[in-house]
Amino acid sequence: MRRHFPRFAADMPMVATVIGDREIRALQGRCTVVSEGGLGGLLPGHIPLGEVVALELHFPNSERMIRVSAAVRHSQYPNYGLEFLTLGEHQRKVIARYCEMHSRPARALLIDMIRRYFLAQEN
Repeated sequence: MRRHFPRFAADMPMVATVIGDREIRALQGRCTVVSEGGLGGLLPGHIPLGEVVALELHFPNSERMIRVSAAVRHSQYPNYGLEFLTLGEHQRKVIARYCEMHSRPARALLIDMIRRYFLAQEN
């Protein structure tokens, strides 16, 4: 199976709100992988496949919390794969920028810029 978007490692807190027939549960977990189409993470509690959850994420490259709807596409407790269902323009830009910053070429460019900066300071 070929993925639509490349995935990038992540380590950020997330909250998944699950609305059931009789209760609303806010599950606090960790996002471990991000792509422009969804994310993977660790969450306590069991969430059925296909369930739609409300996610709250704080990407390090954004001042504001991101809230987005996602569907559970993979479930192997406590690991979950969630597909973003709706993304506004701001949300899409924040996620795309995060992925871009974590791609190998972008990291190599950043490391090179930092290296040049410190070499210039020595001279």
